Amino acid sequence: MTMRDDPFTFPFNMTGQPAASVPCGFTTDGLPIGLQIVGRRFDDATVLRASAAFERVRPWAQDRPPLE
Repeated sequence: MTMRDDPFTFPFNMTGQPAASVPCGFTTDGLPIGLQIVGRRFDDATVLRASAAFERVRPWAQDRPPLE
């Protein structure tokens, strides 16, 4: 994988910062939107806690994009 393949996570992979992408909705065209949560280097636990907290207040598993 190169920076061109994944430009949004590449910088965090290079610096060792933990990051997570959490589903947070859909565009008006039905495309998925993700919230990227990034933490300080070696602070994986905080990123996981923040991701879990977001999912508790904004459950997404039952959501589906509109189909035409």
